[in-house]
Amino acid sequence: MLRTIFIALLLSLHAVAGGIVLDASQRGAINIVPHSTYLIETNTSFSPETILKQTARFKPAGNAIYNFGFVEKPIWIQFALTRPVEDQTEWILSIGNSHIDEYTLYRIDADGLTRLSRDGDTVNAPRAYASRLFWEKLPLTEGTTSYLLQVKTQGALQIPLTVEQLSGAYRDESFSNLLFGLFYGVMLLLLVYNMVLYIFVREIHYFNYLAFLASYMLFQLNFDGLGPEWLWPGNVWMANSGLAFFIFFSAMFGFRFARYFLVLKRYAPQAERIIAFAEFLSFLGVLSVLLLDYHTAVTAAAVWSAIIPWVLIYAGIKVLPNYHAARYYLAGWIVFLLATILVALNQLGVVPTHPVMLYTQQAGSLIQMILLSFALADRINMMKHEHLAKLREFNEQLQAKIALKVDELREKDRIMILQSRQAAMGEMIENIAHQWRQPLNQLSLIQSNIFFEYQLGNLSEKKMQTYQEQSETLMEYMTHTIDDFRNFFMPNRARENFCICGAIEKVLELFRPTLNRYNIGIDLKCDGRPGALGHENEFSQVMLNLLNNAKDAMLEHGTKKPQVTIRVQTGGTMIMVAVCDNGGGVADDIIDRVFDPYFTTKFKSQGTGIGLYMVKTIMEKSMNGGVSVQNRGAGACFILELPQKEHDAK
Repeated sequence: MLRTIFIALLLSLHAVAGGIVLDASQRGAINIVPHSTYLIETNTSFSPETILKQTARFKPAGNAIYNFGFVEKPIWIQFALTRPVEDQTEWILSIGNSHIDEYTLYRIDADGLTRLSRDGDTVNAPRAYASRLFWEKLPLTEGTTSYLLQVKTQGALQIPLTVEQLSGAYRDESFSNLLFGLFYGVMLLLLVYNMVLYIFVREIHYFNYLAFLASYMLFQLNFDGLGPEWLWPGNVWMANSGLAFFIFFSAMFGFRFARYFLVLKRYAPQAERIIAFAEFLSFLGVLSVLLLDYHTAVTAAAVWSAIIPWVLIYAGIKVLPNYHAARYYLAGWIVFLLATILVALNQLGVVPTHPVMLYTQQAGSLIQMILLSFALADRINMMKHEHLAKLREFNEQLQAKIALKVDELREKDRIMILQSRQAAMGEMIENIAHQWRQPLNQLSLIQSNIFFEYQLGNLSEKKMQTYQEQSETLMEYMTHTIDDFRNFFMPNRARENFCICGAIEKVLELFRPTLNRYNIGIDLKCDGRPGALGHENEFSQVMLNLLNNAKDAMLEHGTKKPQVTIRVQTGGTMIMVAVCDNGGGVADDIIDRVFDPYFTTKFKSQGTGIGLYMVKTIMEKSMNGGVSVQNRGAGACFILELPQKEHDAK
């Protein structure tokens, strides 16, 4: 009887002191924390029967939210609700922490405590309402009803407690789900977008960012209660230890992303060592979640999560003066840190509660991830500009090297032409000596005749005049030979219109002694008198090289009746000159290489390997034409092609 009177007196005192009157016309949730009292079990454990005797020890909350930090002792919370007689609205108690290990809701009746429900992420009891949070139905009891809520958890204990009409709770839940959908939708788009970029660019920075973003999304899903509701329902380890696991895992890749993205080894070696050590500690944190008890792991994760932003911001500040892409990175982590601080101040009651505050953490992390994605894009853009600058520098260096090489090749070509001309000059000097031998003998004979007839006294004026005319004729012949030689080797860079057949005839005249010495027959046929614009002397050198090449081939082959056939034909706008011999032709395995520089089939003492190369060089560069070779009949044919003038040369 005394116990019943004590409980009735307790109920009446609590109702007078702080009962909340439920009003069906009120919209929105009613925060019951400021109107409640609490008691933390210390050395003594209380049962539902003994806790009522400790009511005097309960303390008023005084805050907008219960924030007990990391406690392992049970906590008792007492509150009273007054329902009008005519109120038939369905009211619920909302416990805004989806990570409470276990809680039990009691109603204080006149004869003691009546247990209404028991739930928590370690209990996994069937729920009356589908929600990411814990909703408990409040029985329809007229007048004032007092309640006791016992909470047990090993993690950070924050308990938002509100009373709300069921319809309003569902309305708020729908709005929250809409915002969560937007939040995770944008995060998923960032994940897919950067995954596509990673597939194409294969940059380690994108991989680290993807791992950091994905692990942080899993942490946030768990933290918001959506993971236990949709992804891993009934998984106690994920609902509890998953928070600490994803904190350490995301921190590990967050530090790794910062280390490579900020290029700390180059711009801030000391910060690089700090970040690398923090990355290692995060890895140890991942192992600690798997090996240590939940309370130790989650406590370490909470402390580590408070340190992470400061360390990453420090790294960004260190490299910002030298690394332009760090600006978005730094801004992202500053926004995240400010959002975290704002949420903490709100939970401590320093910042007033506002609907916006419910999503500050999500908004801060979303802005952070977007800014980090901008940082990656900015880095790619910066790398593009750097690569373009390097490419321009490389092109400039390449152009300088090409110009130098072109000058060197031109100098080599000039030397080759000079060597070729010197070789031809030796051949021509031999021909001139051969052509001068007979006139010199005749001049010597005339001189002897003049001397002897003078001694005999038979040198008349008429004979002297005859000898003079003969001498002048011989010397004119010799002078003509020297002029032909001089004209052949005289450099002339101005293009001129010349007759192809006339140029060939001059070469044959100069080369006649060699042809006669080796009994080489010449068969020249011209289709008209086609003219070409170019350098006659260089074309003459081409013909001289081809004749020398034909002579050497026929001598080496041992041809009994050596013969060189020259045909000049016109076809459209082109002139074709075919120089053919019967010296056995060119072997098939080397026919494609005969125009290469320094390629020769002769012994080193007999050839330099530049004759046919000079033919190709002169025909392509000086005559705007070309040259080819093919085997025909008993020998090889070299076909020269060069543009024809609109009118034939005279």
